[in-house]
This record gives sequence, structure tokens and C-alpha cells, in this order.
Amino acid sequence: MKKFKTITGVLFGTLIITSGCTIVPPKINMTGEKTVIERQIIGDYMELEPDAWIVSSVKTLSSEGGGVLSAGGYDEELIAAINIRSFHSDKIIRYKSEGSIGEASSGFIVYRQIPAYEKQKGEKDILLSVIKNENDARLVIFKRSLFLKEKGQPSQDELNSFGRAFAAEQRSSALQGDWIQDAAGKWTQK
Repeated sequence: MKKFKTITGVLFGTLIITSGCTIVPPKINMTGEKTVIERQIIGDYMELEPDAWIVSSVKTLSSEGGGVLSAGGYDEELIAAINIRSFHSDKIIRYKSEGSIGEASSGFIVYRQIPAYEKQKGEKDILLSVIKNENDARLVIFKRSLFLKEKGQPSQDELNSFGRAFAAEQRSSALQGDWIQDAAGKWTQK
């Protein structure tokens, strides 16, 4: 490792080192303005203009009859189900592109046997866990959506009808190569 000698002097912004090297620092211009970086790091203080108004708006559904709002201010079960679907969305897209998951006519996803997962039990268990989590979240969303619409617990027929309508939406938005089941129960690849 090379050792540097001590600095012997500074001459008009130039450092002179006894080893014969000269280090010239870059020219710095001092201004009263903050740079973009300084504004991001330190922030800007700016008073509001005298005629400025701050307006905030929040859109919610009524809490009458057990709507989206609960004692905590929102439907925790519905939000949790939406978050689960969001969390698994990339994995489900990947599994669908592999052909290991299909959209059933019931509104739920199902495992489609492919050799890669039949040979790897650990990978198949992960896939089946994702399917279960997604289907559980979908069921919660179906129930809560119908509950909010009907102001009461939905019947099994209402859930089945909602699931079929959801499945129709999923079929129409399926990507090329995804497996989908039509209303008659026939599986096709889009």
C-alpha cells in the first residue's frame, strides 16, 4: 500500500505535497441558491401565500349496515384480502404462463398438473399454498362485496353467481397462453 507524505502547504487553492504531486481541487462557486440535491435532502421552507387554501378529500362508503367502514375506520378483512391478492399477483402470472394454474368458471384458480411440479414436491407445495391463499382472498372479496351491496350475508347461490361473473372478467382479461375454463366447463388455452 502506498503511503502519502504530509501536506507542506496550500498556495491559492492548490495543495502541494512533498512527494512532488500537486492536487488541484475543483473550482467552487458559492451562490445563495440551493442545488436540487440540497432541496431534496434539506428541504425548502416556503410560507404559504396569504390567499392559499389547503383542501383534502377522502372518499369512503357509508358505515351503515356494515359497509366498508368498521370501528377501525375500514373493513380490515376486505383490505387484508386485497393485499393478499396484490402480494401473490406476480407469482400467479408466472404460474399461469407456465400452465400450472388455470382460471376456473367458478371464479377461483385451480392447479393444472404439469410434470415439473409433479416431480418437485416442495415446489408443488408452494404453488398449492399460493392457490389456496388466492382463492381464500377471492372468497372474502366475493362475500364482502355482496354483503356491502345486499346489506346482509349472501347466500351460496349469490356467491356462485358472483364467482361466475368474476370468472367471465378473468377470461376476458387473460393473457395469451393462459388456461381458462368456459361456462360449460371446457378448458382451453387463450
